[in-house]
Amino acid sequence: MEELTYRLFMVATVGMLAGTVFLLASSREVKPEHRRGVYISALVCGIAWYHYQKMGASWESGSYDTGLRYVDWVLTVPLMFVEVLAVTRKGAAYNEAVRNWGIAATVMIGAGYYGETSAAGSNEYWTGFVIAMATYVWLMRNLQAEGEGLKGDQAVAFENIKNLILVGWIIYPLGYIAPVVGDFDAIREVLYTIADIINKVGLGVLVLQMARVQSGEKVS
Repeated sequence: MEELTYRLFMVATVGMLAGTVFLLASSREVKPEHRRGVYISALVCGIAWYHYQKMGASWESGSYDTGLRYVDWVLTVPLMFVEVLAVTRKGAAYNEAVRNWGIAATVMIGAGYYGETSAAGSNEYWTGFVIAMATYVWLMRNLQAEGEGLKGDQAVAFENIKNLILVGWIIYPLGYIAPVVGDFDAIREVLYTIADIINKVGLGVLVLQMARVQSGEKVS
């Protein structure tokens, strides 16, 4: 499992770099007014690419630094919501949602870090989990209510985005509680890494598709 975990860090490193290049190259297929979400998606993958290099080296050293993953998340998770909002809102409504969702995402990641750096199963551990899950639920409810005014192909494309986040993010709580079940630190990192690949690269591809639809492309 230790070897598998390290190899997955390498896969994620390459995957995030590929996602960054692909999204930047594909942004030219989108009208300029719809590129913001695609650019932010590429930024998310680029930040993750840098941190996965660090995480892989830290894991290989035998003294893994959990904080590296949370440094990545505190930057990329709020940006992931920003990239989603970039394809549904504009102006003051966009700015307000970015602020509120960004604060909630930061609280969620901060609570997760507080809990995960505490002893597994301790009061601090579960306090962090409860706070993180409460903000997670708030974010998911707001996400599901987003995009109600969209119609046709745009509604279909955005529904795919919502479904990916709703399903893909379930993996993270499973990783969080893995150390309570047993000596599963390696399994936790495997779950987190798989979830990151799905939710960062996968989300970027779906945001790109949404931007293409907004630019006039038809969904086959």
